[in-house]
Amino acid sequence: MKCLRASDDGDAGRYLSDFAAEVSALEACSGHPSIVQPRASGHLGSKAFLAMEFVGPTLRYVMKHVRYGRRHTELEVRLLMRQLCAGVRWMNRLGLMHRDLKPDNVLVDNHGNLKICDLGLSCSMADGPPYSNPVGTRGYCAPELLLGCTNYDEHVDSWALGIMMAELLAGKHPFHGRSDTEDLGKILDLLGTADIKEWSGYNGRRLPGGCQLGSFLRNKFPCQVEARMKGLPTLLEAGFEVLSGLLRCNPEKRLTTEQALKHRWFKEANPRATRS
Repeated sequence: MKCLRASDDGDAGRYLSDFAAEVSALEACSGHPSIVQPRASGHLGSKAFLAMEFVGPTLRYVMKHVRYGRRHTELEVRLLMRQLCAGVRWMNRLGLMHRDLKPDNVLVDNHGNLKICDLGLSCSMADGPPYSNPVGTRGYCAPELLLGCTNYDEHVDSWALGIMMAELLAGKHPFHGRSDTEDLGKILDLLGTADIKEWSGYNGRRLPGGCQLGSFLRNKFPCQVEARMKGLPTLLEAGFEVLSGLLRCNPEKRLTTEQALKHRWFKEANPRATRS
């Protein structure tokens, strides 16, 4: 049950509009097994209520308090990512961006299945840009968002999925900064500056960090032999192609969820079927 109370600052109209947008987005996505299902909604005085199916704890809670930061295996990550990508693809096909994907907004049921929740910042792409920015949670914001872009699209969701995939594999967030600039610097330090400079939206501004042009991402997620030697998370070449495709700094070259789910990585282990 989600209970929201209108603020006393005279902004009740926007509050009611945002609440209605979340209810509308959930109802539009109704029926997909990887998105939490709405049950009822309504208003009582200055409060608004949204009842949803009961699922279980958040993925963040499971990662921190059940697994205690232990890494997920590549097979586990493949199964989880297929569910997440399928849920986000469903939203994107409906013309919606989630815009706040993170482990805190994913629920885990008692069978280990995932359901995306909290569509409060979701946005319809029907009317086109400009879209609001800043939006979402900084650690999961795509580079174009950190650069202040308002002409973005569903590729911002793909980036957040890439961060979550890296986090599941490594047991920790790959880019933790204390500001937009610091986050962007850490991203470019690892992924290089060449990719973002090829983006048509790049205006030539000076970029933080990122002294090298190429990416060092493969060094963080090496093949099995090297991973055993260095104690790093292992990732086969097919898996790395998905990870690096989701974590492209240039949104024009970043994988969509549609493209990601067609990748051979999701077919090699025949992960359990999820409605698309």
